[in-house]
Amino acid sequence: MAAGLSAQTQAMPASIPVIDIGGLYSSDPAARKAVAAKLGAACDDIGFFYAVNHNVPVETIDRAVAQADRFFALPEAEKLKIKANSNNRGYRDIWDSVHRNGKTNAKDSFDLGFPVTADDPEVKAGTPFYAPNLWPELPGFREAVEPYYMATYQLGMKILEGFAIYLGKPDDFFTSHFTKPVADMVINHYLGAAGLHVSDQASGPHTDHGIVTILWQDSLGGLEVMGKDGQWISATPLRGSYVINIGELMKRWTNGRFQATVHRVVHLQDRSRYSMPLFCNPNFRTIVDPRDLGVGDAEAQYPPIQSGEFLMSRFKATRKLWGADLNKITTGEVVEAAAE
Repeated sequence: MAAGLSAQTQAMPASIPVIDIGGLYSSDPAARKAVAAKLGAACDDIGFFYAVNHNVPVETIDRAVAQADRFFALPEAEKLKIKANSNNRGYRDIWDSVHRNGKTNAKDSFDLGFPVTADDPEVKAGTPFYAPNLWPELPGFREAVEPYYMATYQLGMKILEGFAIYLGKPDDFFTSHFTKPVADMVINHYLGAAGLHVSDQASGPHTDHGIVTILWQDSLGGLEVMGKDGQWISATPLRGSYVINIGELMKRWTNGRFQATVHRVVHLQDRSRYSMPLFCNPNFRTIVDPRDLGVGDAEAQYPPIQSGEFLMSRFKATRKLWGADLNKITTGEVVEAAAE
């Protein structure tokens, strides 16, 4: 059974659309177009939707979460054996980022990306974001997490096909730029009573950096999306679903048509919490230009920009590992953005 079917019987929040994307897997062009229309309408409106009836099995998700639980239970010294590098690979401890009030983010994380080897040309050239993944010496961890990453990544590609159909382009308009993508996944472990208190922000208001985010969240919840009226909408956890949202790069590519909406995570219970966002971004040298989608020079709101350079600029402003000066953060946003 495709994951997400169980979610259809649950109470559905009215303000964040819940979309059955099963038709995207069909060979029937009409079925694909019908789903694409729903995806596009959601992205034009709020920039968020739930995806249900996707092809990531619940069992694949559960195995990855179980192994994550084992990893984060290890002594700190063990986890630090694979301390994260600036290519977003490995373990990040709670000191990686702080709130504007001086608190740490009360979470630690494990980062991985699209698999490449040490002899890959991009790795040998030192291209940012390209590096072999770092794996802990924990039997079963890689065997569960790596298949989960690939299944979620394939879901992201299917959603990008839907976007292309909606925008009147060939199915592979976006995915053709994902042959060696900057598609990083984070397993976030929020520490519960060890750090935050109920109602504290676990991740402050922000928009995501890239093209599209594919988020799994556990049953505790806490993700909130800012509505058009400025009020926060709770993204209620729906078992088997993914929460999908648009990032700043896709907003630029669609000339502001797709919405990159502000969101945050609020701590609701003094218990540990997990989330696993996959940030789907194209190959480093992809040029993001709204003119590619038929926008004329006079109407274009954004100049062409290289995807990798844009992502680097955002990380340098928000991540200690990338050289961000935390003392200069004055916007009220949490330093560690894009970390649902």
